[in-house]
Amino acid sequence: MTPAVVGTEPMNAADAAWLHMDRPDNFMVVNTLMWLDRPVEQPAVLQIFQDRVIPRFRRFRQRAADPPVTLAPWAAPAWADDPAFVLTDHVTSTRLPAPGDQATLQRVANDLASRPLRVGRPLWELHLFEGYGAGSALLLRTHHAIADGVALMQVLLAMTDPLDGGGPDGGPSGALQIRDDTRTAVWPSGAAGRAAERVAAAGRNGTSIAATVGASLRTALTDVGKLTDVVSFTRSDAAMLAKLGSALTADRNLLQGRLTGAKQRSWIKPVPVEAVKAASREAGGTVNDMVLGAITSALRCYLLEHDALVPEVLVIEPVNLRLPGAPLPSGLGNKFGLVFVALPTGEPDAGRRRALIRAQMEQIKHSGESAFVYTMLELMGQIPAGLQTAWTDVFAARATAIVSNVAGPRHRLKLAGTPIAGLITWVPASGPVGVGFSAVSYAGQLTVGVATDASLVPDHDRLVTLIDAEISALARPDCQVSC
Repeated sequence: MTPAVVGTEPMNAADAAWLHMDRPDNFMVVNTLMWLDRPVEQPAVLQIFQDRVIPRFRRFRQRAADPPVTLAPWAAPAWADDPAFVLTDHVTSTRLPAPGDQATLQRVANDLASRPLRVGRPLWELHLFEGYGAGSALLLRTHHAIADGVALMQVLLAMTDPLDGGGPDGGPSGALQIRDDTRTAVWPSGAAGRAAERVAAAGRNGTSIAATVGASLRTALTDVGKLTDVVSFTRSDAAMLAKLGSALTADRNLLQGRLTGAKQRSWIKPVPVEAVKAASREAGGTVNDMVLGAITSALRCYLLEHDALVPEVLVIEPVNLRLPGAPLPSGLGNKFGLVFVALPTGEPDAGRRRALIRAQMEQIKHSGESAFVYTMLELMGQIPAGLQTAWTDVFAARATAIVSNVAGPRHRLKLAGTPIAGLITWVPASGPVGVGFSAVSYAGQLTVGVATDASLVPDHDRLVTLIDAEISALARPDCQVSC
């Protein structure tokens, strides 16, 4: 069992970047919702967390100690043991109002997901909903600084057992590979560390820190010829750097604009993963390519219905950077980069749309785009939050949506002896982005969570209907897409 950490430990620079990405109109919180076949009692859920989560993953008993101004290494966020931590302060139980159906669960869960996490204590909370049909539901809310989607899936495995008592995905919590990283050096010593040192040197020399960071960001985003000053790259990376610097010029569209913070969250009907895999093999792509293609078609339909069609819609997609099979750090954290994908909404032919997306994803796989952006996030985690916000606005403002795709357990699980029927996530959006799609597979089923800002998508249900139709069409070869 992982020993408890006494005192504080430095926060990984990338995690610090996610910590500072919170905004009043866009909380950087991952919301994971699962529903169970039968009722589960709160004492059983508390026992699961007490035995399997709190001792193994120390972030669930630590709070974020965030200085007024971040300037690493002199002033930087840290994780601090919370001496006042009480598990029951983080877990609530609520009975859903009648009729206790999916629409009711979506409404109640959305209301809770729209609230900020309480500061000054560990940044997570769990809500148990009684009376969801014949069973129960659970909403786990974790700040992105704690973990990304891949790490949270491992937390889910720690909480659960395989429904059939065995299998490659779960097993008792002791079967998980968790690395004790309590003494691991977490501040980067590579390009991000060198960039932070240049910022610090500017301060010592009397140069404006804001000007120095601003110049570095302008270099990173616009001047490919000078990017070696931020991170080394080979000639083969030039196209990727040019893309990030100047090639992302999609027109503004109906789904971009000022956010209000009023969110709408729901999910579509699950479809069989194997059917989507079969369709992807026939098209010569991947499941992710097919999901992106379905989202492209739905967005095309939505924009056409509003007489607002544009040639392309840029989206940001997370890319996992963990090595396959690597043990999960007990400190969890974030280890993913971000890539831009141009969805060809202006292309009328669905097959051609998928081909264009497939070609982009192949190019991205052979570029360093996701690793480069991860390095930039490490840099952002070491500078004042105001400067990070400015960078986020520049970086993310070109995008319309976040699209995540996380592979969950292939076999059904049980929590406290109760089978888990399904699960979804709602991905948080970065900075000024107000639309998010999160595809998750579980036990042979694929579903998509949809989150939108009400100011951008007042007819949220219509967009969800379109996404539902396009994802369903992937699993039904005889079903034609609508746009």
